[in-house]
Amino acid sequence: MVVKRTLLALTVGMSFVLPVQAVELDQVVTQAVLSNPDVKSVMNARNAIYEEINQAKGGFYPRIDIAAGIGYEWTDTVSIDDVELKRREASFSIDQMLFDGFLTDSEVDRHSARLESSNHRLREVAEETALESSRAYLEVLKRKELLSQAKETLYNHVRVYDQIKRRTESGLGTLASNQQAEGRLALAEVNVLTAENNLLDAEATFQRVTGEVAPQVMDFPLVDQAIMPATSDEAVKRALEKHPTILLADSDVEAARAQYESARSLLYPTLNFEVDRNWNNNIDGVRGDNEDLTAMFRLRYNLYNGGSDKARVRQTHHQINEAREIQASAKRQTLESIELSWGAYEILKRQLEYLEKHVVASTQTRDSYFKQFNIGQRSLLDLLDTENEVFSSKNAYISAKYDFVIAQYRLLSGMGEILDMLQVDVAPLASTEFSDYRTDLK
Repeated sequence: MVVKRTLLALTVGMSFVLPVQAVELDQVVTQAVLSNPDVKSVMNARNAIYEEINQAKGGFYPRIDIAAGIGYEWTDTVSIDDVELKRREASFSIDQMLFDGFLTDSEVDRHSARLESSNHRLREVAEETALESSRAYLEVLKRKELLSQAKETLYNHVRVYDQIKRRTESGLGTLASNQQAEGRLALAEVNVLTAENNLLDAEATFQRVTGEVAPQVMDFPLVDQAIMPATSDEAVKRALEKHPTILLADSDVEAARAQYESARSLLYPTLNFEVDRNWNNNIDGVRGDNEDLTAMFRLRYNLYNGGSDKARVRQTHHQINEAREIQASAKRQTLESIELSWGAYEILKRQLEYLEKHVVASTQTRDSYFKQFNIGQRSLLDLLDTENEVFSSKNAYISAKYDFVIAQYRLLSGMGEILDMLQVDVAPLASTEFSDYRTDLK
């Protein structure tokens, strides 16, 4: 009964299905990056900073105001006794900044540096999402292969069990051998169930990371070895040049310097050119029109502000030092990540060769033991042990094979190049156009 049930399960698992086009890794990663909520959140934060630059640039242009009013006025003064009038007033003014202590220039520079930092942050989150979605894709693919391997091992155990059972029923085998084979068969069934559960977990993770259901057919991705660094020193050099975390920290230092210059502008006088034109009627108890026009250069200079401005300058100077230390920390963390990724990449590459040899040797041994078992030169325990060794060696090789690919992706991500390697089109992320949330919700 156990054999029939197991064979039926294996037959169903191997049933004919129509060919389905494989979904490649670059397609999955592109969709995951462009639809990821964290990526979109950073993109909107970047776009907000872009508009802050436009706000800051507004300080270079004149300010134009108009005002008008009409209503009731009552006046009672020493010279005017209890007069009620219908008051009308209108005004037009232009205020052009000529010098503000370089405040506007510094603010434009500060927000520009923040925009550059936010662009690198967007790239950083996109790289992290690409690596995470690549891992999820590879994990599903690995779990599928491990499940297939578990089913193959189960089939082999079924074959051995069926042979032992027939021997026992014919009187050539022992009850202990039959029980031993049945126990190993049960363990093989458990391994299949465990592999199925692991696959379900991997598929759930894939859906969480990518927002999509794991595809039925997936291709094993191959990494072009020409783009991999030859040495750890080369990897470090490329990371220092391109990794978004380091570039982000550099931009934050520039933003802090611009903020310092912005604070220093408060120590300078300001000079504006102001034009005011007024048209008034029935003002302050006097009947008739009252018009005036002024065109003035106005200098304003704060002589004392309780030391607040100088304290602001000192504060921003400390913030420059803070940004520099964060920059140094970012470099240290990036270099550590590169060294760890390089170590895993090198070790796994060397392990694969030996693991493959182990698979070949254990498979050959299993096949030889099976022939020897059939002619009575090997015990059932020897045969079952070699079958388990084949199962373990293949599992180890499969896991190492996928770990090696992930190690390559980790190394590329550590250099800030995984999006380039996967040829992910991030052009949509560069858009700063206004998006109405009411339209997005439709």
